[in-house]
Amino acid sequence: MDNGFSFGGKATWDFKIARVERYPNSPGAIRRYKTYSIPGRNGDLHFDEGSFENYTQPYDVYFHASDLANVEAHVVKAWLLSTAGYQRLVDAYDPGHYRMAKVAGEINIRNYFNRYGKFTVSFDCDPRAFLLSGDAPVEFPAPGELKNPTAYTALPLIAVVGNAPGTVSVNGITVQIKVLSGTIFLDCENENAYSVRGEAPTNENGSIYAPRFPSLGPGSNSVAFSGGITSVTITPRWWEI
Repeated sequence: MDNGFSFGGKATWDFKIARVERYPNSPGAIRRYKTYSIPGRNGDLHFDEGSFENYTQPYDVYFHASDLANVEAHVVKAWLLSTAGYQRLVDAYDPGHYRMAKVAGEINIRNYFNRYGKFTVSFDCDPRAFLLSGDAPVEFPAPGELKNPTAYTALPLIAVVGNAPGTVSVNGITVQIKVLSGTIFLDCENENAYSVRGEAPTNENGSIYAPRFPSLGPGSNSVAFSGGITSVTITPRWWEI
């Protein structure tokens, strides 16, 4: 990876941007608490909500235009502003992680001699820095264990393969698959079940019974399945702050 960052599948070096001007700061997400003050009691009480707030990741960028700086500026802004919602953000300064981010605020490109441009882009980031290694599926042809290398609980994507009903359990949290012929995906972050037959996913929430969806805590996690389930594949989605 060249010096810079990629966002939404395109990178700074694709737009003749010379480089990020300096190593960016690495801000951390703030843990969410609810604070309560009780009359007559010193100090406050803090209730941990078990989550983190978004944070802002800025980059100072400059480029040498191949034509006129104002012409190049339109291309750069189209790249950064034309896509809606969260996109994958990867930079050369933390190559083992990626973030889900969207551009925060305006892109104000300063013009120097109509040949050079300079701007600061700030990304509003999901608080989690996802490990690239957490995108690698881990297959279980038989029950086993999966070790979480981080200090944070991950919400995986679980692919359940089989030809008849069964159950899948992670750390004792059991999901009953009532109807199974092929593959059902359990998205533990969105608490959703679906299958993929053709181009569009098919809702499979009626095919399962899940009082809780599994998670992967720090350290060792047990994985088991039974019935007509023949294998389980887990994409763990490891993350850090």
